[in-house]
Amino acid sequence: MLVGTEVPALQGEPGQMETLRDANDAREWQEAVKQLLTDEVRERATREMESNEDIINTVHASIELFALNKDLVPGTRQFDRALADRFAKMAEPYELRVEGKLHGYTIPVQPLIEQLRAQLARERAAAPAPAAAPAAAQRGRPRKAADPPQAGIPSKAGSSSSDEEDFSTLFGTLGLPNFRI
Repeated sequence: MLVGTEVPALQGEPGQMETLRDANDAREWQEAVKQLLTDEVRERATREMESNEDIINTVHASIELFALNKDLVPGTRQFDRALADRFAKMAEPYELRVEGKLHGYTIPVQPLIEQLRAQLARERAAAPAPAAAPAAAQRGRPRKAADPPQAGIPSKAGSSSSDEEDFSTLFGTLGLPNFRI
């Protein structure tokens, strides 16, 4: 299809044209254009990645942060609300926000998390068990009688199932009210 067509010359000065003489010449020109375009796309992608390297590293660090700290992921069985709240408050000055959305932190925060986790463990170990005091206070109070069990629903005639199924309501919605199976 390209034989005899004038195309931009791939070598020489920009704007110079050449005519494709045969199918082999056209195939070589197409392969050369394909290679040049591939190289150009690869070069542009590399430049963009290098210019956005900081944000890419921050996002990767954020992913790793939650992968390493399951107790900071809401909705998981291990989630520790006290740790998450303290961490969010402590790391707030280091947040990297883009258009108001938190993307990560500008410093490595794993040491902060480990420090807070150890601090919470010490505080929890030092705190007395609060369940012992209320139990002693309840011993002196008289217990209220429990409500009696609720009565069941009485059976009425005609409310039980019969051996024969009645599909008249279903068939009535389909426009066949007198149809019987």
